[in-house]
Amino acid sequence: MKKIRILIVEDHEVVIKGIKTLLEPYDELEIVGYALDSEEAMRKVEEFRPDIVIMDINLPEVSGIEVTEKITSQYPLCRVIYYTSHVDETLITQGFEAGAYGYVPKNFKPQELIEAIHMVNDGQKFMKGIVSEKFISSYLKSEKDKKMKQEVPLSEREMEVLKHMSQGLSNKQIADKLFISIRTVETHKHNLMKKLNIYSTAELVIYAIQNNIIKI
Repeated sequence: MKKIRILIVEDHEVVIKGIKTLLEPYDELEIVGYALDSEEAMRKVEEFRPDIVIMDINLPEVSGIEVTEKITSQYPLCRVIYYTSHVDETLITQGFEAGAYGYVPKNFKPQELIEAIHMVNDGQKFMKGIVSEKFISSYLKSEKDKKMKQEVPLSEREMEVLKHMSQGLSNKQIADKLFISIRTVETHKHNLMKKLNIYSTAELVIYAIQNNIIKI
């Protein structure tokens, strides 16, 4: 089994020890190094080429968001997960716009970080609970989401799939409800993202809200 190589970027050594203690029991996870600030983080990313960087947003001198922009632009195969005490609408939005794949508040259950690592390593975005709510709320207020309110022709079936997705139904639940296969649901989801130039389920939900496909 190929291990998931992880770099921890955190300026508090006690937090680093806590993350290490959490990850050590998982054989598929390998901590390749630690960094206490932005300069050391960039050196360690260059040296170790990790799959995942677990990053605190609040770093000395240069913020974790700025470091994320550098990492994702220079090392596109390296994916960043924020592990932070800050749950702020603006920071969450800026973090994902900088290229982060996950946002895990430190007050979440420890298992959430493990889940985030696996999801992000598989190429999926990770946001849950209050993070999802704040991200959507902030995104709705931003200028960017205005561009999403546009007339794009969707088929009746695509509209049905989008509506059910936005209501939180899983692919299997949607398939059962519409009497189609899970693969067909996945195809509709892929086509929706391609048509709308959208790359995450959260953005599909925002599109559905903005275009009155669902009500909140």
